[in-house]
Amino acid sequence: MKIMKVMKVFPCSKQGDEQKGAVLIMVLWIVALLSMLGGYFTLETTLRRNLSFTNWNLLRARLAIESCLNLVAPHIRPLGEEKEVDEKEKFIVPDGSTYKIDIGGEEMSFSIEDERGKLDINKAQEDEIVEFFTSFLGKTKGRQIADAILDWRDNDDDERMDGAEKDYYLSLEPPYEPANGKFILLEQLLLVKGVEPEIFWGPLEYGSSDKKEQGHSWEGGLQDLLSVYNGSDKMVEDVSPEPLVDIMEKEYFKDGQGLGTLRFKTCAYQSCYQVFFRTGAGAKAGFSLVHWQQVPRFQ
Repeated sequence: MKIMKVMKVFPCSKQGDEQKGAVLIMVLWIVALLSMLGGYFTLETTLRRNLSFTNWNLLRARLAIESCLNLVAPHIRPLGEEKEVDEKEKFIVPDGSTYKIDIGGEEMSFSIEDERGKLDINKAQEDEIVEFFTSFLGKTKGRQIADAILDWRDNDDDERMDGAEKDYYLSLEPPYEPANGKFILLEQLLLVKGVEPEIFWGPLEYGSSDKKEQGHSWEGGLQDLLSVYNGSDKMVEDVSPEPLVDIMEKEYFKDGQGLGTLRFKTCAYQSCYQVFFRTGAGAKAGFSLVHWQQVPRFQ
């Protein structure tokens, strides 16, 4: 009799395979979740570190600028003022010249300008605004921007030939309305039709071709020539930027005494700032803040 060995074959358990697959999927989900949590905490830590670093730099810059203003404010004198003083005493003239001072062991460069030397965008007459913009930007573009500015600041909806009123600004994306009133900050000019950042921050070209050939150059923009702090439709020539004196008619200038609102410019701790302030009477009067602003890097 031939005996045959019979092997019993056990089929694979379908239920066991399903359990193994479920466990594998669960493990993969846990790994993915842990990776997401790790990435989230890494991102949060990075953001917190960067935010802390940025805030720390802003605080250091503000303290440095306040210290600088407290030190130099008593020594600011109007251009042309003659005084017999001790040779060791340093005087600051608000003509845009660059000065340097040591603050906490670090050197800070800064300049100070008298805003009375600039064209007041709120007070200037129509012919004055037209002459300014056509001189710098040419007749076509200059007239368009001049009309748009005049439309922006007047209190009606009557559109000038090359200007813009409510309908134009509401057609933009996002839409907004013109102020129909004075400019509070000079940066509002960037909302006006035709005023691009390139001409606002500079550099602007000006002058005849002869001057350009002679190396006559200037690297400022509208923000260096216009103001909302002059308070008059006339400019004080002694403290006016060179392009204004070269281009504008003499009838738009006047003599001035004392000091007006001053503009302090500096770059510190990886950012640039402009501070508008006024000085008090007396050597220890200090300064009063008008407006503090972080801005793009100056030209």
